[in-house]
Amino acid sequence: MVSRKRMFAIVGFLTVLLISALLVVSHHVFGILPFNSARWLIWSRSYRSAVLSQPDSTNGDLKHVEWDYWGWSGQETEVYIVFDPTDSLSQAARSGQPGKYRGIPCEVFRVCRLESHWYTVQFFTDEGWESKC
Repeated sequence: MVSRKRMFAIVGFLTVLLISALLVVSHHVFGILPFNSARWLIWSRSYRSAVLSQPDSTNGDLKHVEWDYWGWSGQETEVYIVFDPTDSLSQAARSGQPGKYRGIPCEVFRVCRLESHWYTVQFFTDEGWESKC
């Protein structure tokens, strides 16, 4: 018979494992994660400063900085924080559909809204802001 203390340890471990798996899946499959909201809440001042200190683009690109990336064996996926002063990306964020949007050089997999004027933009694997689409 398993002791009560051991049973609590097993249940606790399985709970942590399940929550971790759900967070990873929700992030990479659905593009949403409480972690992104918390990360934005904690570090938005730093990201805002980095983005807004950039000079205006001569080619019409929106101001941006790298937010996240993952990959393996040369296959990398990049996500950027984007400042959109006109909120033109709001429809893209609502639709959740891939597309080509003004101010972004390539077609993107997903746009998510963090707050007014601030978005995450996820490119397709092996594409990024500087890639030749």
